[in-house]
Amino acid sequence: MDDAILSLQEVSKDQVKDYLSRRGMPGDVVEWKYYDTAFNRGRERGYVWTRDGLINGFIGLIPWTMRHGEEQMEMVWGCDWSVADPNVSKGMGMVLAAHAMSLHRPWISLGGSAKARAIMPHLANRVVDGAGLVFWQPLRLGAALKKLGERNRIADWLGHTFLRSVPVRWVSPRSSRGQTIVTEHGLSPAVAELIEHEHHSEWHPHHRFGDLQWSMGRCPSIAIRTSYVTGLSGIEAAAVFWRSAQAADFWKVALWADPTRRQLLCDLLQEVRWQVYEAGGLAISTLVSHLETDLIDHLQSAGYWRQPRPLPLYLVGQRKKPLPFGDMTGLSYLCTDLAYRF
Repeated sequence: MDDAILSLQEVSKDQVKDYLSRRGMPGDVVEWKYYDTAFNRGRERGYVWTRDGLINGFIGLIPWTMRHGEEQMEMVWGCDWSVADPNVSKGMGMVLAAHAMSLHRPWISLGGSAKARAIMPHLANRVVDGAGLVFWQPLRLGAALKKLGERNRIADWLGHTFLRSVPVRWVSPRSSRGQTIVTEHGLSPAVAELIEHEHHSEWHPHHRFGDLQWSMGRCPSIAIRTSYVTGLSGIEAAAVFWRSAQAADFWKVALWADPTRRQLLCDLLQEVRWQVYEAGGLAISTLVSHLETDLIDHLQSAGYWRQPRPLPLYLVGQRKKPLPFGDMTGLSYLCTDLAYRF
């Protein structure tokens, strides 16, 4: 048998699409995610393991930037890691990941499948077990029925009846307290300056607006909205929230605010909740770093519940050069491909 590990640039696009389609990824999503030249800019986006010329394993890379003050560091997030048949190809998943990590460091992964969580501690230089916290807010009974329906046939059946639309809390329009909140369909360029501004005193993912135009604005599998609060100094807080392009049931949100105006997040969260409720949404969720205690307080005050299982953060440093950080703030769904999994 002839085995090889090749970069995406060394294999045909059709082969990659065929392999990923068998794992549930539509062709237009593969085209956007791995072959968008405006975002790729010649950077490597992944590797495949081939046997006798056929793809039997895949690991994707998302190039990103870490920032701390004036310091910047290029890094990659790992994603879409799989082998066609783990029982036949034992150990090849780790070999594929180790090969990619040997060429691209620093490497960061957040969460992952049960298989990934078993392997990554052996590859990472540091593991932060409870780094990413997921908070969610149910709006209609269908959210609970969806979760129960994964284990209970009756709940699954009820989830397709009128009960799914029954509200579980009173949702009203945002009360006006002097702030002007604007909501637009799509990723609004009005929030670019706020998103790119330095908001954290620790190492954090730096979201350049051009990168978000790829990850959110051009993604074919989601529908997105932007809400923002304007003040005397410009836009002071913003939320990007989105859902699957096929269904308006479950929504995800990412938040930003001027450090001196964090209290505006309460009004912003109320606006997002109203927008999602009016669109027929069942629930909203968000992902934050465990270090952002003030944001966590705002979420809990706004009625968000913390899910019991936090996401581990895996850090792989450069050879003979340790990472300048052992944890990070500023985590969100925008840091991972969890943004597109509903």
